[in-house]
Amino acid sequence: MKLLLQTSLEVKKHCESLDNKGKQELYRQVLEEAKVAIESNDIDQLKKLSEAAVAMEEVSEKELLESFDDENPLKEANIVVERDGLTNYLFSLGDSSKLYDLRENKEEALYQAIKSDDVELVKHVLIVLLSSDFEGKVDLKGLVKLLSKGYEELNLSKDMKNYLERKIGFCRFLCDFKFDEDPIELFANRSEVDYEIDKFLLSLITKKTKEEELLSEISSMIELLKKYEKFDGLEYKIRRLKSELESGKSKYSTEVIRDSIKEREKEMEEIKEKYIKSVDLIDERKRLVKQLLRTVAQ
Repeated sequence: MKLLLQTSLEVKKHCESLDNKGKQELYRQVLEEAKVAIESNDIDQLKKLSEAAVAMEEVSEKELLESFDDENPLKEANIVVERDGLTNYLFSLGDSSKLYDLRENKEEALYQAIKSDDVELVKHVLIVLLSSDFEGKVDLKGLVKLLSKGYEELNLSKDMKNYLERKIGFCRFLCDFKFDEDPIELFANRSEVDYEIDKFLLSLITKKTKEEELLSEISSMIELLKKYEKFDGLEYKIRRLKSELESGKSKYSTEVIRDSIKEREKEMEEIKEKYIKSVDLIDERKRLVKQLLRTVAQ
């Protein structure tokens, strides 16, 4: 497309010279090319198409392009790219076709993900950022700095603030952790449950434990922590889906959102019946601490 050889300003001027039908046709062509670029894994082309689409959106009436939302592969996009053994992740937010490239600018991408107030998106971004096959991955101290910047500067929901507080706390714990420290002592001295820190310490304790019965108890606690964490995640996702349903801003139909809510509510109920109702996490943790301390004393 000749359009891709133009700057954003030139695309805007060209778009403004067209009538409404011409704008819609050009926008449709850009979206069709974007679908092809995604299928062929042509990320450079896809990013150029994203820039063109954004330029057109900025000079067109929103209502004029709304009919393309359902078929727009650039909106609410989540694209994982594997190339030359390396992983990259591109995503877009809300009503814009602007793609954020994690490899190209990880600071901006993470900041925008936090700004979106979508905890699941931030989780996904962090998984890629911290993966061993991501080029330019950040260290934990750098991650604490990036997460703290978003936490301090942005007006965030309670859900996002709580998530960032836990994630920053976990990263700081790992930064300060020394492998010659006794994981049993650290686990026993923690006054509150923290899913990630507790799972990390228990995984280390497992490596030092030979008694089969105790190993089974530790494994059960790790599984219980995972279920509680999963339950909290589902609870958050349902709140977010219900909010999208009420606002009417989602690209997905009401029926699809309601079905998604029902599926997650069913999964929550299963976890609740099997784990949460029958087992108190805090009591189980205290019981395991006593067992571990007895083992150390022997």
